[in-house]
Amino acid sequence: MANRTQEVSAVVEAFAACWNVHDMTAFGDLFAPDAEFVNVVGLWWKGREAIREAHAFIHATMFKHSRLTFQSIDIRFPADTLAITRAHWTLEGHVSPQGDALPARTGLMLNVLAQTPSGWQIIDSQNTDIVDGELSRPQ
Repeated sequence: MANRTQEVSAVVEAFAACWNVHDMTAFGDLFAPDAEFVNVVGLWWKGREAIREAHAFIHATMFKHSRLTFQSIDIRFPADTLAITRAHWTLEGHVSPQGDALPARTGLMLNVLAQTPSGWQIIDSQNTDIVDGELSRPQ
């Protein structure tokens, strides 16, 4: 890759690509072995394998036919080997635990990536649903 911005962007884009083909093995490989992930309902997974297993479960059920799209990805570098990304997303095609179709959702994902000997890896991730209402109006 030509530069670190492109390299980091490629990891974030790979997140959505793995999600959309439901390849949780490749998805897990985007994370460092000791990475952490907090999902939209506050579940907190510690370690690549826990992140991979949790996502494999939901991709076999609720997210089996889901499609994740990033509308924008913002990247900043607080240090040469550290990147912080924020991506606005839309999720479609998911179902409730009971199997009922759910409307599309939007949210904001924060990822912290570190440059490692293996390349850029996600070391921390937090996902947030954007909920319509009084408190969600643009500021």
